[in-house]
Amino acid sequence: MLRDGSNETVGDGTWAADDSPHEWREVDRALQRLAKQRAALDAEEARWLRIAERLQIWREVGCVSLLQYMEERLGYKPHAAQERLRVALALEQLPVLAKSLETGELPFSAARELTRVMTPETETAWLDAGKDKNVHQIEQLVSGREKGDLPSDPPKPELVARIVRYDVLPGTFALLRQAKAKLEQVRGGRMTDDDFLGALCEAVLGETESGEDAGRAKFQIAMTLCERCDQGWQGAAGAQVAIDAATVERAKCDAQHIGSVDATEPARAKQDVPPRVRRIIHRRDDGKCRVPGCRSAANLEIHHIIAREDGGSHEPKNLLLICDGHHKALHDGLLTIKGEAPDKLDVERRHEPDSIPRGTTRLDRTTMNVRARDELAKVGYSKAEVASAVEAVCSHTGASISLDLVMREALKRLPKR
Repeated sequence: MLRDGSNETVGDGTWAADDSPHEWREVDRALQRLAKQRAALDAEEARWLRIAERLQIWREVGCVSLLQYMEERLGYKPHAAQERLRVALALEQLPVLAKSLETGELPFSAARELTRVMTPETETAWLDAGKDKNVHQIEQLVSGREKGDLPSDPPKPELVARIVRYDVLPGTFALLRQAKAKLEQVRGGRMTDDDFLGALCEAVLGETESGEDAGRAKFQIAMTLCERCDQGWQGAAGAQVAIDAATVERAKCDAQHIGSVDATEPARAKQDVPPRVRRIIHRRDDGKCRVPGCRSAANLEIHHIIAREDGGSHEPKNLLLICDGHHKALHDGLLTIKGEAPDKLDVERRHEPDSIPRGTTRLDRTTMNVRARDELAKVGYSKAEVASAVEAVCSHTGASISLDLVMREALKRLPKR
């Protein structure tokens, strides 16, 4: 009879009963030792993956990409391979995090989450915030924040990822992979799950970019903007989902305005770019994205080279066609376009986006937050009440906001004195 229910393997691969008793501390030490060894192996694998990327070793074994190489020769599923490679490339710029993984202080799953938000400038702050936390707690800490944010920054509800799961047959799964590979080839780079699914949805919801439809604004789905802070929400089959500032800016480039949804009498719809101008732009740009190297003729949008808020006009020389993927990259800060359309354009790609929205610094936000709390505390509110109200306001409004507006909105959330 087994005293502890444990088994061990023997030389021929069969299982045999292990009659030797184990003290719980011994088992705990063994499991922790294995966890550290596993983390060290993950760090070593990340280093070799970076080398493999530079050498393009997949070509030597008949694969079309490093991701396919990882699937076929290392045994990873597509998503796991993509995440492993993303983390490996990120660790090259994050030496302290890489060292923590190598020494086993953090498991790979924790490093995976932290690389979503860490930059070399914020690495120490995030490691301090994640100290003594398990992976689930680190996931919660990262949720709602983007690269360049600090752990102390208020979370942004529009950045909280939703998990979507579909059960599909092998044929459909194969079609999805083919569609993603084609889009990545057209756009010249890897696509995240969010980018891919967004492109599929817009292909269905969007109009054909020819004929009379070429004069209609791209963004005609229900979108709500707060007049005071510019926070946006998008209608989603009965639900209102918060969207980020970059998506709001992208929509403003090519939008149709329908007025207030609370009005008793519907306003006449009007769009920023007149239909006749849109048709000219589509003809002039041959119905294709104008970013060099992109051949996309689907999911096209109009972009203002100089934004309207900066004095840009609807003149054709200030407008160009751009695919949704490159338009998103542009407003995320990964792409800049200057000059005049169609032949005097200067396009520059960036490896990292600007972490702080235009005209606002992290110091500005922190200073404003502290000042708002101090002023409200003078009125007689407790520190806990003030902190909760100010954080709720900043989470709603985002970065570009004045102290007066924070104070007014926070007071609405505090009990009357």
